[in-house]
Order: sequence, then structure tokens, then C-alpha cells
Amino acid sequence: MKYLILSLFAVVMATSAIARDKNVVSVVPVNADADAANGGIIYALPKTVVCITIEAELTIEKVGPYYKYSNRYLNLTNVITENSKRWRITSAKIESFGTADYNRRYKITATDALPSVALTNEGVINGININNTNKVLPFEDKSDEIYDVNFDDIQLEKAVLTKTSTAAMAEEAAQAIYRFREKRMSLLGGDDAIILHDKGSYSTVMQRLDKLENDYISLFAGRRATFRVVKHFFVTPSPQGEKSTVIARFTEDNGFVDAMNIEGQPIYVDFTFSNNNVPAFAEDSKQRKKSPVDGLRYIIPGNLNVKIFDRSNLLTETNLLCAQNGQIATLPVSLLTDNSKSIIIDTTTGSLNQIITK
Repeated sequence: MKYLILSLFAVVMATSAIARDKNVVSVVPVNADADAANGGIIYALPKTVVCITIEAELTIEKVGPYYKYSNRYLNLTNVITENSKRWRITSAKIESFGTADYNRRYKITATDALPSVALTNEGVINGININNTNKVLPFEDKSDEIYDVNFDDIQLEKAVLTKTSTAAMAEEAAQAIYRFREKRMSLLGGDDAIILHDKGSYSTVMQRLDKLENDYISLFAGRRATFRVVKHFFVTPSPQGEKSTVIARFTEDNGFVDAMNIEGQPIYVDFTFSNNNVPAFAEDSKQRKKSPVDGLRYIIPGNLNVKIFDRSNLLTETNLLCAQNGQIATLPVSLLTDNSKSIIIDTTTGSLNQIITK
């Protein structure tokens, strides 16, 4: 009997020693900030944000100061006769990225060494045993230079500047255009041809004459310039929210205006969800709490159809994977202690991208 008791004691001690040597990893939901403060690694699953990129063009037409004399001195008929600005939408694009969903946070704890977890700057899980692959998102509004068209860059000859009336200045400017053309003909050939032995000089002189002539003609015909403007609008879809949302308003006179400015025509984003993946019981439901789950959480994303409308015109449409209407799934904790396995999780949708055996 004595030997039996000693044998049982030895077995218990050996089992305890094995338990102490084994690294036990656990993953549990973070229900409050106090839970997050108690050690371990905190990660969040993502929520999908939709980025709508709309590109527009602004065309400005400016009347030339001598436009009234364009037909008399240059026989020009197709000239700009009034200043104008016109905006139009040229394209629309739909993209998505992920941001942290702080309602879906989890804490990884271990009795020994914690697994190597890759997180984004916001704390969204990117994977296990991988190098962090944070994406740099180039979602910045872009536009050309200041929207202005004028004639300030034209270098007028002294003969034009010394005239005392607009009609006289226009006549002298027209004579200058004819002189530029005569010089060009001299360079191109003829009895009075100007010979330039340096090919580079020839090209430079011709370009200079072309620019001078075009600048002076614009004093009569006017100038037209087109500017490019790119705007980004961000919307976080909610399956329980409104289906259609006004993201901006647009006018032909002023371009993009505030979404509350009723003078502009609305630009809508329309979301249509496929909720087939929504789980029967949420993570914090009573049913889940009675049968707690332990393991690395990821998302089986749902489908999302996105349409962009300008008035009743469809600008663009696409289908995306979306975390918000997806189902939370679980990987076994044994994968977290296996250093030969790498797990890659998408930071936009929370989906399991790949499990790699090294």
C-alpha cells in the first residue's frame, strides 16, 4: 500500500511538472477596458471602410482683352466672348480598407511565451509569425494648381504698351503677330532665309516664335484651361443603417459643395448587403457565454454591393467583401504555439488569407 501511494504521488508530480512546462495559450473577448489592462496581447478585428474616389474637371474660359478686334485685325471668328467656369464629373472609383473595430477586441494570454502577433498601427490583427505588412493608403485629395486663367504671363512689346487706347494696342499686337510669322517663314526658307548652323538654336528660336504667336493670339481669341480635382469620401457600412447616403453635392458652377448644401445635386452611395453569413449567436450573447469559445478569431466576410449615383445616373458599381456583415470564426489555439506555422489575416475584411508551414 505504501508503494502504491508513493507511485500515485510520483505520477501526480510528473503530471504537474508537464503542465507547468506546457505553454497554455488562450484567446478571450475583451468586454471592457479593464480586461485589456490585465496583461497579454490585445488585438482588434477590422471593420471595412469604403473609400469613394470622385474625379472632376474644371474648365475655365477667359475673354481676351482684345476680343472685340479679333475679326477686324486677324479674321478670327471662333473666339471666347464671355468668362465662364464649368465643372463636370469624369470618373468614380470604389475601394476599401480596414480600421479597428473596438467592439471586436480579443486578448491573447499565455502561461509562458506569447505568440508572435503582427498588428497594424490601430491594433488590427495582421497575422501570427509574420512580418507586419501595414498598407500605406494613398487616399489624399488632389488638385492642380490654383484655378486661375489670366494673361499676366504674356510679355508685351514696348510698341504695344505705349499705345493709349485699347484699339491701338490691339492693332499693334496684331502687327506683332504678323512679324512673328514673317520671322518663322525666314527660318523655314526663301530668298531671305535666316541660316542657323546650330540645330539646337534653330529649335529654340522656333519654339520661342510659336509661343509668342500663341500668346498674342490668345489676347484676341481668349484662353481656356482645364483643371483636375480628386476628392475622397469615406463611409463605414452598417447592415442596420440607411441603405442610401448622400456623400456630397455637386454643381456645374461651383463643383463639390457640402452635403448639406441643397443647391447642389446629390451624389449617393448605395449599399446592398448579403447577410447569409451572419451568425445565429453573437460573441457576447448568452448562448456564447454559456459555451465559451477559445481560439484565434477571424472573420468570414459577407458580400457588399456598392453603387455610386449622380442624380439618377450610375457612376460606378462594384462588389466588395465586408467585415461588418460577416461571421466570426475561430482557429484552434494549438496553431498559436506552433512556430512552424504562419497565419495571414486580411486587415480590410478580417478574413483568413493563408496558413503557411515553414
